[in-house]
Amino acid sequence: MRKILYIDSETGGTNPEKSALIQLSGIIEIDGIEKEKFNFYIKPFENSEVNEEALQVQNRTFEELKENKYVDEKEVYTDFVSILDKYVNKYDKNDKFLVSGFNVNFDVNMLKAFFVRNHNPFLFSYIESPTFALDPMLIITFLQMANIIPKLENNKLGTLCKYFNIDFQAHDSLEDIVATKKLIKKIVSILETCKKWTYYRFWKTYIWE
Repeated sequence: MRKILYIDSETGGTNPEKSALIQLSGIIEIDGIEKEKFNFYIKPFENSEVNEEALQVQNRTFEELKENKYVDEKEVYTDFVSILDKYVNKYDKNDKFLVSGFNVNFDVNMLKAFFVRNHNPFLFSYIESPTFALDPMLIITFLQMANIIPKLENNKLGTLCKYFNIDFQAHDSLEDIVATKKLIKKIVSILETCKKWTYYRFWKTYIWE
């Protein structure tokens, strides 16, 4: 059974231990079927780092972070873990999510710190190591090196979505992860086409002729 956790976050900075986790969004997919979406808005933890520049990029304000939709980390942690527990047996080392996202190692590091702040150092009871992550940012580079897709202005998520005609509104973690999932499906389709073409060329070269 293939279990994928598509995950994205918006934060108050880049330091996992010090920066606030402001938004956490994701999609649970089991054997190709989307089972659940989640989208949490999180109140910055006490003495956490929230940079004005980070908020500007996300089109947020310090005042917005005081709104009721932003809830305490502890409450979000409890709700998030309850979602994971529905799909993974944390005591079974062979039952874990493959984690997926754009530059997902950043999000995994943020999640790890989030778990530790809530007295749980066992994030990897739920997910595979990010070494095995499904990250389109890395795959795209190989496709470009193989001249399967052209080199673009940059390989940011917005640029890639524009190239693949994917609707995208940047810097909202739910929008980001929905777009990332669509991007991954596009990449998989390209790879499947390449695989079929390789089989065709093999057949034509070595079997047919």
